[in-house]
Amino acid sequence: MNMRKIILFAAAVFLFNSALDASPVRKGQQNYTITKVSAKVSNRASTYLPIYKADFWIKRFNNPDEPILSPEQIKELNNAILDENDEMADVIEMKNAAGKEDLIGWLLEDPLPKDKTMFDRKGKTVKEAFYKELTDNMNIEGVNELNELKFGVVIKRTDIRAFPTDEPVLKSPSAKDFDAFQYSAIYPPQPVALLHKSKDGKWGFSQTSFVRGWIKLDNIAFVNAQDDINPVRSSAIKEPLIPNRSLSSTEKASHGVNNSARESLVITGSRVAVFSDKKKSIETVPMGTTFTLGGDDKNNWIVKFPQKDENGQLSWINAYVKKNADVHIGPLPYTKRKVINQAFKVLGEEYGWGGRNGLRDCSSFIKDVFATMGINLPRHSRHQATVGMLRAYLDESTASESINEAMDSAIPGITLLGLSGHIMLYLGNINGSYYTLHQFFGYHDKNGFKTVNKAVVTNLDLGKGSKMGAIKDRIRSVNLIVLDSIN
Repeated sequence: MNMRKIILFAAAVFLFNSALDASPVRKGQQNYTITKVSAKVSNRASTYLPIYKADFWIKRFNNPDEPILSPEQIKELNNAILDENDEMADVIEMKNAAGKEDLIGWLLEDPLPKDKTMFDRKGKTVKEAFYKELTDNMNIEGVNELNELKFGVVIKRTDIRAFPTDEPVLKSPSAKDFDAFQYSAIYPPQPVALLHKSKDGKWGFSQTSFVRGWIKLDNIAFVNAQDDINPVRSSAIKEPLIPNRSLSSTEKASHGVNNSARESLVITGSRVAVFSDKKKSIETVPMGTTFTLGGDDKNNWIVKFPQKDENGQLSWINAYVKKNADVHIGPLPYTKRKVINQAFKVLGEEYGWGGRNGLRDCSSFIKDVFATMGINLPRHSRHQATVGMLRAYLDESTASESINEAMDSAIPGITLLGLSGHIMLYLGNINGSYYTLHQFFGYHDKNGFKTVNKAVVTNLDLGKGSKMGAIKDRIRSVNLIVLDSIN
């Protein structure tokens, strides 16, 4: 073992022991917490630090492989989530028109921040003229009494924006990582419903499965018939489905399915490449993305991928995903083991507000993990915090004691802990300290703000002694991702 490895090993052991005591660690004159370890050395130190390994937590669970919900119950949960979240929709089953009152309400749901001092990408104050031009481009006067929807499929990764512009709007000149106009990002083969066009014709106000917002029209392939956005029903299939060969015993064991279940391919790695001709990558898609499975050969899964034809309309082509990629035929079973294994695949990855640059923020991390099990969570953390069985939600009518009681009954692996604007996956309790895995930009301690900018394992004592207080004292919600009727 060389000197660098010896130093890393010694530091890791020391920091792990300190983490279990939930206390800060001193090195020289600087304070280091478990967050700092997670952010900087978790990938290499995971060999030595058990808390950075999924198995450490799984071994502490009772019945880690027991199904939390059956496929039928997951469908019921998804329907309940849809009913409770106006921003979400089953695009494939949407009505084909929207009324004037509804559409204008959606367009104006998030007002322009004219009453606040905001900044552009150069750190200069955003002028009133910018907002006026943006309002004009929203084309509110173009909304009709009845607006026919146009359906399509996203053909490349694209941002979903609060307003029809690429220009960032920041709360401070230094807050370049937080564009107030960035909602999220969307990847193929997600279907969308076009509700309204901008005046310049470049942007479409669109309904996706998880949020409404502005998307560049060039990144959507449209269809003549709504059924064509579903490759199973579509008449826009350019290349026929290839007959499935029988799975080998190894493949059956790996994917845990029968041949009859081979309808979809779910991306279970953090990100996986899709190829157009077995060599050229056409897109890298995130965990939770689902493709219609069109067949397979010796080395590849063949999936249906959207593109534009010579007329600019949707065409479904055959694309390829390597068989050695991290994927699963159909959704993973919903168990505590699977949730934790999926979550730890993102450990150490960089934070990205609103999915910027192909990265994840706290809520997209949670959404992607549960999507691999077929659970369609909302995009925003405040909505995720109310899904399933709500053990506690702190508002003006709720005492903080209810949060403490709910924390004591939280079930590791299937419980979300919410703060104002943040969401975390609960891992467990060690020596009275609660631990979570979350995409985390940073926190305050008594010396000021500490940037983390990673997916990390932390305990909830972080921030203790600061003006904001420990994370544990700022928990506002505790909810289990199960049906509300399940005890």
